[in-house]
Amino acid sequence: MKQMVNLHFLRERIPPPTSRNLWLWLAAAVACQNLAVFHSSQSASVTVFALLVWGGALICIEDQLESLRPAPSRLGQLAGGLLILFIIFRTSRILQWDGLLFLLAPASAIGLGLLCDKPRNLLRFKESFLCLLLIPGFALIMRLIPEAPLSIATALISGLWLNIIGIDASVESRKVMLQAGGVEVLGPCNGVDMMAQILCISIIFLLAFPIKSLKSRSLLLLSAPIIGLISNTLRIALLAFFSGNGNGKGTPLFTFFHDDAGSLIFSGIAVFVFGSLYMNLLERELPPMGSYGKGDS
Repeated sequence: MKQMVNLHFLRERIPPPTSRNLWLWLAAAVACQNLAVFHSSQSASVTVFALLVWGGALICIEDQLESLRPAPSRLGQLAGGLLILFIIFRTSRILQWDGLLFLLAPASAIGLGLLCDKPRNLLRFKESFLCLLLIPGFALIMRLIPEAPLSIATALISGLWLNIIGIDASVESRKVMLQAGGVEVLGPCNGVDMMAQILCISIIFLLAFPIKSLKSRSLLLLSAPIIGLISNTLRIALLAFFSGNGNGKGTPLFTFFHDDAGSLIFSGIAVFVFGSLYMNLLERELPPMGSYGKGDS
């Protein structure tokens, strides 16, 4: 009797195998596999960024989920199925850095779209597709921004923060030096990944929660990389302070904030600051609470 009750409970909780639910399960499986490969082959910060992008893609189609009724054409169904099978096969072979991984997310969107609707109707998913294009866009931005000038600027601003709070620090090109030690800003630490992340997140926000004002949109796109740069320079200043006070490379404190785990804290701070700015600008476009329903009578 107890077993029958448990089976009945499970049947009520498991969604029925409708075409909509099967498509959603497939989309979730493709996203999870893509994220799993990012986790196994890329840094934690890149994996978190990929997770945010997939989340943004979901938010962009959230208002369509209830009315979603997959009805692909036969040719589209065949093309989409073959594309998804290729993506699953190809991602399973990625064990380390592979540039193709960054292109497989938007390719997944095309395959899933073809399995959901006819090719002429795929524009209904354009916001989600644009979101997933940010993953290869992120890789492209990281390659386009020159490493040396950004590293030197990061060192200069990091030294400035230390001097502002009364800690005597000198900057020599890439090096931020205190009396007893310091740090050298190399390519992986110059914050280009954080700047690219916040910029891409700003685009996700604009796609998922549009702001009409051109001035506000321009402000957000310009401020996003600046917020990322400031957040990273604060991290470098903290590392220089640790190094100048006997907690240099190899110590637990330095390692935590130098490696991915500690850097994620500063990425989170940057996202929080940008999110607060975004919500403030978005709220300015919303009508006052008392104006809702005034015209209804």
